[in-house]
Amino acid sequence: MKYKLSLLAIILWSIFAPTTALALTAADSGNLHLTISPLPVSLSGKPGQKIVAKLSVKNSGTKTENLKVDLMKFSAYGEEGKPLLSERSSGDNYFDWVSFSQNRFLAEPDVWHDITMTITLPKEAALGYYYAVTFSRLNPPASTQTNKLQGGTAILVLVDALAPTAKKEIKIDEFTSSHRIYEFLPTSFNIKLRNSGNIHLASSGNIFIKRGSKVIGTLEVNQEAGNILPGSKRIFNAQWADGFPVYVPKTENGATVLKDGKTVNKLQWDISKLGRLRFGYYTANLVMTYDDGKHDIPIEAVVGFWVVPWRLIAAVLVPLSGVAFLIYKYIRLKARMKKLQSKEPK
Repeated sequence: MKYKLSLLAIILWSIFAPTTALALTAADSGNLHLTISPLPVSLSGKPGQKIVAKLSVKNSGTKTENLKVDLMKFSAYGEEGKPLLSERSSGDNYFDWVSFSQNRFLAEPDVWHDITMTITLPKEAALGYYYAVTFSRLNPPASTQTNKLQGGTAILVLVDALAPTAKKEIKIDEFTSSHRIYEFLPTSFNIKLRNSGNIHLASSGNIFIKRGSKVIGTLEVNQEAGNILPGSKRIFNAQWADGFPVYVPKTENGATVLKDGKTVNKLQWDISKLGRLRFGYYTANLVMTYDDGKHDIPIEAVVGFWVVPWRLIAAVLVPLSGVAFLIYKYIRLKARMKKLQSKEPK
């Protein structure tokens, strides 16, 4: 049986944006508060070897909890490569390779507990195996017993059983800007990467904003080196907001203002950035790399866009046009008067 994201959505997304520790409050689980580390765990080993990882969990609540450790698997689904949890099915013998130093334990408030995970790779192991180590109450409330994911959290463990048949390859499926023409910054870029190999892999790099041949801005893409599962896609986003003026989210009482579920933006006029008025044609040059096991492989793409602050242009041109018209009329009038004077009898 499969469960799409559920309460683990934020935790599972850590495969794409890893961090050191994360706290999760399960509101429907009787206020179970767990903090786990690390996120995620990436391991590798040769077939026939044992791999050991230390997993840590802390009860961030106020009372002692009786917790259990379980094992699930995860994969990716959808065009964005979103993680999908599922239970063991027939043929998933790689579950038998895993053992834990503890399967149940009492978690006192504000105390870290270390669980040792041991994976014994058989000689026939090859390529990638993707585990989700879950922590949840041993005896959950009745309302949560129908879904073992509710009221718990998980650490993702990615295992690379090193094999000569490994194919490591990432391709850029799309590199686009959200618009071809912008009035003001920020510009938004979407990068869709596809893992066309057979093992999980990460790619990181930069977007270089150019005006002609001059680089005027640099954006980071996946600097946390989040992984992409084989056969799946991952979309990254980046914004270039170094301009004058620039749209920023509107806030009221410290909260972002929304309308119809979308963020309401306002123009920010920071006079200190007056010299960064953007106008004209720009290119965004994407340069990323991944390790194919031998050396770094670059992947590149380019997209162009315009920035045309038409309201500012109009605010300047309209008065200038008026002044130019008045000057023109004055010159015409002077010429006519001079002509009339030349025709007067002397």
